[in-house]
This record gives sequence, C-alpha cells and structure tokens, in this order.
Amino acid sequence: MFRNLLILTTAFFMATAFAEDKKKSAKKEAKPKAETLTIDTEASTIEWVGSKKMGDKHNGKIKLKDGKVEMKKGKVTGGNFTVDMATLSNDDLKDKPEYQGKLVTHLKSDDFFKVDQHPTSEFKITSVKEKDGKSIITGKLTMLGKTETLEFPAKIEDKDGVVTATGKVEVDRTKWGLTYGAGNIFKELTADKIINNNFELNFNLATKK
Repeated sequence: MFRNLLILTTAFFMATAFAEDKKKSAKKEAKPKAETLTIDTEASTIEWVGSKKMGDKHNGKIKLKDGKVEMKKGKVTGGNFTVDMATLSNDDLKDKPEYQGKLVTHLKSDDFFKVDQHPTSEFKITSVKEKDGKSIITGKLTMLGKTETLEFPAKIEDKDGVVTATGKVEVDRTKWGLTYGAGNIFKELTADKIINNNFELNFNLATKK
C-alpha cells in the first residue's frame, strides 16, 4: 500500500514538473523576437535650418552615413544613426554660389562643426514612448566629441514592410560647445551678429524593404 502511494505521489510531482516546464517553454517560444532594420540612406533626408536674431536664416541638407532601427511587436524600440558631417550643404544660396561656398566652408570650420576633427555625429535611441498619437523619442546625440540627451516627437509608420519616421528636432548647439555668435555668451555682439542658439533638423527617414 505504501509503495503504491509512493509511486502515485512521484508520478504526480513528475507530471506537475513536466507541465511547468511545458508552460515555460511555451512562454519562451511566444516571446517576440527583436528585429533590426537598415536605414535606406538614399531615400532618407535631413534638412537643417539656422537663423539669426534679426531674422536672417539659411537652410540646407546633411546626409546619413548609415543607420539601423530595432523593432519589437511592430514598434520601434531603439536605433543608431551616423551622420556624415562632410556632406553638409546649403540650399537657399544656390543663386549666389560664391556666398554659398563661403557659408558652407564656415559651417565646417573650427567656428562651428569642426568637420576635420569630427567627421561624423551619432544619435542613439534610448527609449520610445507613445503620446497623443505620436512617438516621443529620447536619445543621445554625440556631436563635436560631446554627448547630450535629446527628446522630440516623431510620426512613425510601417507601410508594406518599410518603416518611415518624420519629425523636427530643436537642437541647442551651445550644449555641445558650439558657441560662435551666441548672444548669451558673447554679450558684446550687436543684434545683427547674434546667431540663435537653437537650430532645426527636419528629418524624413525610411528603412530598406
């Protein structure tokens, strides 16, 4: 009798353990896998806009060198992007090529982005949250050898396997030590010489299919 009871008890615990292992295996199998998508640098654009206190402004483009986004359950959860600073260009002075060339050269010089010393800038997404129908992206921007946090809204869509992201980023350049023409630092500057601390980056990014 005792022997039969022992056999039944052992069988019960073995069956329970097997069921638990089966549940754990099912949970592991059901866990969604992360997916990494590559940015299509040719189909993606980044436009910059810079302005002076007196209203004068310029705009142009800069190109991505490479980029990847991480996806899980159809949502963007992370990403890394590298910008080729040498591709910085100007669009609004096309009818004044001499002035255009001087502006681009100045922007790449030690007064601004020091492209010879810092040929790339990088952005890494650290979190993505949903709010009011938009994705709030938080990440680290490394520029001029310094890393600071940025947060901005973006519209992210997945159409036929291609993920797109559009939005605008306001960047306070002085946080990265880019202080040329900053009125709050150089108090002696007249209003017509002051360059606004913030510049805009308007982006339209797309992944490869």
